[in-house]
Amino acid sequence: MQPMSFEILRLTEATEDVARQLDALFCHLTSVPRPELTAERLRDIVAQPDAALFVAIAEGQVVGSLTICHNLLPVGEKWWIEDVVTLPAVRGKGVGRALVERGVAYAAEIAPGVPIYLTSNPARTAARELYRSVGFEEYQTGVFRLK
Repeated sequence: MQPMSFEILRLTEATEDVARQLDALFCHLTSVPRPELTAERLRDIVAQPDAALFVAIAEGQVVGSLTICHNLLPVGEKWWIEDVVTLPAVRGKGVGRALVERGVAYAAEIAPGVPIYLTSNPARTAARELYRSVGFEEYQTGVFRLK
């Protein structure tokens, strides 16, 4: 595996170019229909006080992304990691790991000791192995969805 140079940044502003790059990136995450990620929608996302969107940048291009959200609930607090995705060309080069580790570090900075959850499709074997290698344990639950 050839080393790759990239940086992980917390996205704090939205531009048309970054929104377009992220929208193209999310096509690699799921085939489920989703709204187009416009600059306006991205601005709303990065403005959320209880969420952080991290991007991996290589050679000026977005090559990966992760969103982490903090939830304060009557029964306690939780973090949720969502939408972890990298471009196929950079998979296996440490980008996904760096994103997950940055998200976990961010949660520890903001609310130490609060559990962090994520879900992953069983078909995404490499992603699931990555999560286990970072320290996540599979938690027996059922995910329900209402459209």
